[in-house]
Amino acid sequence: MKNTEKKEKHVKNSLRTVTLCILLTALLLPFVFCLCSLLFLPEIYGETFLGELPDKFALIKNTKEPKIVVIGGSSTAFGLDSAVIERETGMKTVNFGLYATLGTKLMLDLAEDYIGKGDIVVLAPELDAQTLSLYFNAEAAWQGIEGDLSMLFHVGKSDIGKLAGGFFGYIGKRWEYTLSGRTLSPGGIYRHDSFNGYGDISAAREYNVMTYGYDKSQTIELTESIVSPDFIDYLNRFIDIAKLHGADVYFGFCPVNRDALAPSTTGESVKAFTDFLGEKLHCGILGSPWDSIMDSGYFYDTNFHLNDAGVTVHTAVLVNDILRETGSGKSYSLRLPEPPGKKPADTPVIDPSVVDPFENYFEYEEFGGSITITGVKEDARLMTSLEIPKTVKGMPVTVLAKGSLSSCSQLSSLTIRENLTLIEDGAFEGCTALVSVHMRREEADDLEVSANVFSGASGKLTIYLYTQSSYDSFFAGYWWAHHSSRMKLVTD
Repeated sequence: MKNTEKKEKHVKNSLRTVTLCILLTALLLPFVFCLCSLLFLPEIYGETFLGELPDKFALIKNTKEPKIVVIGGSSTAFGLDSAVIERETGMKTVNFGLYATLGTKLMLDLAEDYIGKGDIVVLAPELDAQTLSLYFNAEAAWQGIEGDLSMLFHVGKSDIGKLAGGFFGYIGKRWEYTLSGRTLSPGGIYRHDSFNGYGDISAAREYNVMTYGYDKSQTIELTESIVSPDFIDYLNRFIDIAKLHGADVYFGFCPVNRDALAPSTTGESVKAFTDFLGEKLHCGILGSPWDSIMDSGYFYDTNFHLNDAGVTVHTAVLVNDILRETGSGKSYSLRLPEPPGKKPADTPVIDPSVVDPFENYFEYEEFGGSITITGVKEDARLMTSLEIPKTVKGMPVTVLAKGSLSSCSQLSSLTIRENLTLIEDGAFEGCTALVSVHMRREEADDLEVSANVFSGASGKLTIYLYTQSSYDSFFAGYWWAHHSSRMKLVTD
C-alpha cells in the first residue's frame, strides 16, 4: 500500500515538473524568439535617414577631447557646417541633431554619459511644442537604435514601456523585409549617405523648394506656451549633470523661417520668450533669437531646414556666439551669401490637348504657373471615389489646400498621382468616410505633409502603394514616416 502511494506521489511530482517545464518553455519561447530576432535578423534601416543615429552616437562617444556638441533635431542636422566650427574655434565638433520625431529627450539621454570636462554644449531643439516636451516615438527610436543596440542602455526609464510597446511592430517589419530579401533604400536627400563625418547633412540643396517659400502648416510661435514645464525640469537635470562633468552649457536658437512666424510675433514677445528661457533654465542663453530668424530664401524644405547658403550664415552666427562666450577675443568674418530664394519653377511637358477627366470636379486657384485645389464642385460632393487631377487647364496641380475636401462627407476612396507637392493640414477635415488613399506615385520626398495631415479622416484610413520602390520611399520618408502604420503594399 505504501509503495503504491509512493508511486502515485512520484507520478504526481513528475507531472508537476513536466507541467512547470512546459509552462516555463511557453513563457520563455516568445522572449527567446524576440531576442534572437533582434540580435540576428539583418538590419533594414541602415540606409535610411534614421540609419545615421548609430554614427552620431559613435561620434559623441569616441570624441574624448574637449568638444563642441550641438544637440537638437533635424534643424541641427540641416543647419551646421561643423568643419568651419572646428576650424574657427579649435575644438572638435559633434552635430548631435537628427530628427524631431525621435524626441529631444532621447538625444539628451544618449548624450548624457559622453559630456566631459571642457566640453561646450549648445542645446538647440526646434522651437516647437513637440520638441520642447518629453515626446518620445518608440517606432522611430527602434529604427535608429537598430544599428547599435548598446543605445538601449541609455534610453530613459520612463520610455522603456513605450519602447517595449513598439517592439512587435518594429520586429514584424524586420521579418517582413528579411523574408523578402530586401532592405529599405529610400531616394532623395533623406537617407544615411546624405551625412558627412561630423553628422551634418552635406547633400547639396541650393534653393528653397517649398511651394510658398514656407510651410503654412507649421506656424512658429515664440511664446512660453510651447515649452512644457516637465521638459524644462528634464532639461535642467541634463544641464546640471553636464556641469558636474565639467562642461559649459548654453541654450541656443535653431534657424527659424521669418515668413512662418505667428502674426502676433513682436520684438516685445520675442524678448519675453528669451527672458522666460533665461529665468527657467540653469544655463546661459547663447546669442539672440533675432540672429536665427532668417529670410525664407535661406531655407530648404521646412521652416527649420536650411539650404547651403543658410548653413553658411547660421554657422557664422554660432561660431561668433561661441567665440564671444569663451572670451577668445577672436571673431569669424566672411562675406555672407545673399538668400538664393525659391527654386526656379520646373516647366513640365504637358500636352494642352489632353484634358484630365477629373479636373471639372474641383475648384482651384492659379499660383505661380501651377494649380492649388481649394474645393470641390457640387457634382463631386456626394461622390464616394475621386482622383486628384494631374493638370487643370494644362497647368500642374501642386497643392491640396486646407478645407479643399471638407464637403466630401461620402468620399471613401481618393487617388493621388504625380505633380502634387503639398497637402496642407485640414485638407481632409470632414472626410469621415475616407478609408482608402491610393498613392500612384514613386517618390515620397516630393510630397510634403505633416503628422496631422489626415486629421478629420477615418481612423481606419489605409494608404495603398503599388510598387515596392514606392512603398519603401513612403515608409522611410521624412514626411511620411509618421504615417507608416497606415501603409500597405498591394500589386495590381
